[in-house]
Amino acid sequence: MRVLVATALLVALAACEDAAPSAPRGQGAETPPLAGEFKPASNTARGITGAMVIQRAGVTFENGVTLYTRTLNPRRGGDLIAKNGDSFAAAIVGPGSLNVELRRVTEQVLPAGVIGLCGAEQPQYVALAYDARATSVTMLVFSGSEPPGPEASNSRVCARFGYAAPDGARTSEGVVL
Repeated sequence: MRVLVATALLVALAACEDAAPSAPRGQGAETPPLAGEFKPASNTARGITGAMVIQRAGVTFENGVTLYTRTLNPRRGGDLIAKNGDSFAAAIVGPGSLNVELRRVTEQVLPAGVIGLCGAEQPQYVALAYDARATSVTMLVFSGSEPPGPEASNSRVCARFGYAAPDGARTSEGVVL
């Protein structure tokens, strides 16, 4: 009797596994949005923005600038930024396996006397590029009416900032290990 029950359970379990949708080979499950605090790691980040806090609805900086954003489809480091242009990885000098979270900037809030991330131009998109452990993040800021991508002809990088996780490695949920 026990053998019959065990066999029935194994058959049921195998049927469930066969019916479960799976990601195509070579692709992982969808990466949750990046979140957490990051300290400035590049001279431009230290001199212009200071520390950065990434949240689901936006990005805030130590200098008081706030970007309200909407997350778009994720990209990879090897994806092109513009038609006949460089990839995200080439723009930040990183590997093609980087995760790239592309966000549309819906609003930039500037405190009095502070210059925007693209100077006098309005930033339209930001790309947050990071590896699986998210120990460092490079933020590319774009101006122009089109989102960065292989067919974009009216999008350009107007700023690049580097940040590091203050306490080392992070998980994909932004939690310090």
